[in-house]
Amino acid sequence: MRDTLVIVNPASAGGKTGREWPRVQRCLVDAGVEFEARLTSATGDATWLAREGLREGYARVVAVGGDGTLNEVVNGFFDPQTREPVNREAVLGMLPSGTGGDFRKTAGIPLAHASACALLARGDVRVVDAGRIDFHGGGAPGPRWFVNIADCGIGGDVVHRVNASRKSAGGTATFLYHSLAALLTYGHRMVRVDVDGQVTEGPMQNVVVANAQFFGGGMRIAPEARLDDGLFDVVLLEDMGRRRALTGIGTLYRGRHVGRPGVTIRRGRVVTVTPLEQRPILFDVEGEQIGRAPATVTCLPGALRLCAPAHDPV
Repeated sequence: MRDTLVIVNPASAGGKTGREWPRVQRCLVDAGVEFEARLTSATGDATWLAREGLREGYARVVAVGGDGTLNEVVNGFFDPQTREPVNREAVLGMLPSGTGGDFRKTAGIPLAHASACALLARGDVRVVDAGRIDFHGGGAPGPRWFVNIADCGIGGDVVHRVNASRKSAGGTATFLYHSLAALLTYGHRMVRVDVDGQVTEGPMQNVVVANAQFFGGGMRIAPEARLDDGLFDVVLLEDMGRRRALTGIGTLYRGRHVGRPGVTIRRGRVVTVTPLEQRPILFDVEGEQIGRAPATVTCLPGALRLCAPAHDPV
């Protein structure tokens, strides 16, 4: 089998990834990683490139970009027709460079290029879970896979705002600014959430289906989530009103919102979100707004082999 295919999204982080790619390339060479690089030029390219690379025989595919780029590459690891992995033994890697950069925090993938390249050179591998989201009439035509977090409600609105912005302030500041703006206008949506048969109905601000811990540019939304436990942590954020939501946003970054009034956490493998009103409830997956509820999200235990340290660092 061939060794490593590196997929680079030069448009990631407002073009910063493309500008830094020559330096990252040198880091890979200096670390002794043998690779071929292919650059994306449009949305969806990373998925197609990853899937074709795996079918060509590459043993490892590395995403260079942010969480959106990682998500596209993750989708390339699965066949949308059979819904099965293209190659169960293939390894997913990441060289973080993007607006969000949330998944790497749970996975323990270094942000520094030299350290991330050294991790790839060592070849550390762990088995992690993935998620699959199926829309029922209001989203992508086929299934969508993810490894970090899918959420709907105000999160989808925030991602829509972020992706329409210039992102020049950096990931944390960009997400915080648009989160505060959304809190002033979003309100809530009436939804039904079914987690392995346990049903919750009512006004929700956000429904977060977490395989990992962080989203939104550093918010530790699911502090107990683990990548390899075969379960999602489902965080239900009820309508708290503007004042309480705004004053409580800081607790999300520290993971201290758990246990506060209006915050409920369920754990399970299959989550179905159904709107109880006509207003759209947007879904985002790893920083990309891709569809709307109703949808079913399914945990796939041990679905991916990830180049990362053996255990969650946080």
